[in-house]
Amino acid sequence: MVKNHMKRITAPRTWNVLRKTTKFITKPHPGAHKIEQALAINTFLKELVKLTNTTKETKYLLTNDEVLVNGKRRRDFKTQVGFLDIISIKSINKHYLITIDNKGALKPKELNEKQSTQRILKIKGKTILGKDKVQINTMNGENLLAKEKEAQKYKVGDTIIAEVNTLKILEHIPLKEKSTVFVYTGKHSSKTGTLEAINQKTVTIKTDKESFETSKDYLIAMNKEKITELEWKWTQWRILKSKK
Repeated sequence: MVKNHMKRITAPRTWNVLRKTTKFITKPHPGAHKIEQALAINTFLKELVKLTNTTKETKYLLTNDEVLVNGKRRRDFKTQVGFLDIISIKSINKHYLITIDNKGALKPKELNEKQSTQRILKIKGKTILGKDKVQINTMNGENLLAKEKEAQKYKVGDTIIAEVNTLKILEHIPLKEKSTVFVYTGKHSSKTGTLEAINQKTVTIKTDKESFETSKDYLIAMNKEKITELEWKWTQWRILKSKK
């Protein structure tokens, strides 16, 4: 039997929340992300960006203000938000991207308005729907349609930069040798480097300080502009802590 509640002490270690305050924490609805890479928007607003203090305040914010998740308004306080999702609060003009820190924990990074209009989508698979129509499936749960000839250039593992509202493809970043990549899970999470070699299931990545192997499924091909959005610097965390 599926439980509708979750004890705070047993919440995934990727949730950067205090463990010994209240007994329970909001359990997110099922969605595109695994539970380890997502949390409820209530938890995000209360404990990651601290825009609300209670669940009642979160419900009020969701009901009375425009809170957008990837360009779509959400009113349910259990809505799932996860890695690479963009959360916008229109009334205060705040935009956040959920990224990963060097311990594998989910962290919010504030974006400017222009940055918040573009999504990072990793291609997970492709499905042929009919004559000259292919569906591109992404890790984030979004599906894009393309003509067969166009879809041929998009490979599983590649990255697409798309408009938030229309999902119009703005840029295609292939996963290949010499590509710049961001590792989003595993013991090397949050590291950025150059893809040196691609094996059957693993890859070799070289950074300024080291060279290591990891799973091909653990990384995202990026351009330099988007890498700076994903990277979480220790100085940012120190600044946030000092404001509390």
